Amino acid sequence: MFDLLASSLSSTFNVPHLIARIAISRGVKTVSEFHALLYGNSNSVLDPFSMLGMNEAVEWILNVREKKETLFVFGDYDLDGLSSVALLVRGLSDIGISVQWRLPNRFGAGYGLSTAAIDEMISAGAQKLITVDTGITANAEIDYANEKGLRTMVIDHHQPSGEGLPNCDVLLDPHQEQDFYQNKDLCGVGVAYKFLCALYARLNIPLSEHFLELVALGTLADLVPMTPENRYFTRCGLFSMWKSPFPGIAAICHSQLQYPQTMSAQSIIFRVAPLLNAPGRMEKPDPALELLLCDKRESAIGMVKTLAGWNIKRKNKENEISKMAVQRVRDLHGDNLPSVLIVDGKDWHLGVIGIVAAKLTQEFDRPAAVLSIQADGLASASARAIPGFNWHKALFECRDLFTRWGGHANAAGFSILQENISTLRERLNSNPSEYQEPKVLIEKTLPIQVAFTEIDDNLMRWLSQMEPLVGKFSMPLFRAEKVTICSMRESPGGHLNLELSQAGSLRFPGIAFGMGKKKNAIASLGKEVTVDFEIAWNVFYGKPTLQLQVKNIF
Repeated sequence: MFDLLASSLSSTFNVPHLIARIAISRGVKTVSEFHALLYGNSNSVLDPFSMLGMNEAVEWILNVREKKETLFVFGDYDLDGLSSVALLVRGLSDIGISVQWRLPNRFGAGYGLSTAAIDEMISAGAQKLITVDTGITANAEIDYANEKGLRTMVIDHHQPSGEGLPNCDVLLDPHQEQDFYQNKDLCGVGVAYKFLCALYARLNIPLSEHFLELVALGTLADLVPMTPENRYFTRCGLFSMWKSPFPGIAAICHSQLQYPQTMSAQSIIFRVAPLLNAPGRMEKPDPALELLLCDKRESAIGMVKTLAGWNIKRKNKENEISKMAVQRVRDLHGDNLPSVLIVDGKDWHLGVIGIVAAKLTQEFDRPAAVLSIQADGLASASARAIPGFNWHKALFECRDLFTRWGGHANAAGFSILQENISTLRERLNSNPSEYQEPKVLIEKTLPIQVAFTEIDDNLMRWLSQMEPLVGKFSMPLFRAEKVTICSMRESPGGHLNLELSQAGSLRFPGIAFGMGKKKNAIASLGKEVTVDFEIAWNVFYGKPTLQLQVKNIF
């Protein structure tokens, strides 16, 4: 039945048989589902006015335009927040609204809206304020803005704190009670885009499709689930980035990816997003937003080089703190690891503790929070989850220990006095099952059998057509049997560089990341081996070539 359906889809759409097998392995059962996978499905886009508060939001912003008031947009310092602010600044400026922007600084007032930021914006002429990708838990700060006469709209996608909603003029957040908007997994820029969709529809003017490039950046960087609507937005934005009319987006893609065929969801996540996040991690996020708003190609090229310098500094600091955090885990717990890791250190760089927390979850298969204790005794923390653990639920139960907190199930942040860290560690590990979601079924990706003769440029073109290949529909894992290792050498960094062939096929270059120490064990397997791998483009001597990214050899 499987082969019959695969042959039928392959013939109907004139695609490689392997592409049809991949689609079926991911749940495709019909011709219409296969068509939607290959060409997108605009029916996935939901009515923006079905989101609670949308009519009020449109009326609010039209009133700002009518009165010619100066609007400030305040976002977050990560890429979801940066793309959200860029989207609103561009989208609202295009209809004649006077817009300025501000971003928080994690080394100053820290995450989210602050009274200091409110005072500064008012002194700079703010008459109305939109917070985006932040604000849902800023109850006290919104009250302060109200006292100062600064009226606010909040656009967010995070979970409410459970202690009431901010007293703003308008609130857009699909996680509100009584909000029946079906896509609860929009990121911040996704909610902002729905707001612009509603606004432009009310004005009966077309909304630039290129705004979806900003939506794709934020959606991929924030790692939200690829719901049908998120997938459609990301697909459209991803496919147009290479020829983006926004010089900043085009410049960073050309710099990091070099060739259009290397454009993919994975390349955005691992090569583009880190550059845009780097200045905010190391000093202040403004240079990244300036790039997204840049309208001059020559300036954009120079800005990308500046971001690349920040990213090198970020990598060095990340490696330094990661080693210290792993050693701290060993010192605290030895081999008797708790269910939840609370890892603290003195003056650890605030810009990389989130990445370090993610590394700890991979290293120890535990949810982890990494805390940087400052000189005043206040610790700032960033937390990352493993499947099934809900950080928002965990922090809510311990909220009496924090001076500030927020986030969602997979990632969160908080501030806590140093004297309360041990109490937090004890509480979270006293009954960690309280913070588990209902039983999570972790889907194992089963390898798809493939012959090397099926691997070519045409296969990659059709794989690209299936983008975004992330989340539950990630890049497929292939398995080839009776493979000959023609050559193998260990490279700097502990990787293995390989040349592989099968039954006299062309030789394919391969790389096995982190498998350098297994070289002798692999060599002892014999003349023919089974290889699990993904396929990717690799730019080699200025030319894109196919490369097998080896995951397992046995």
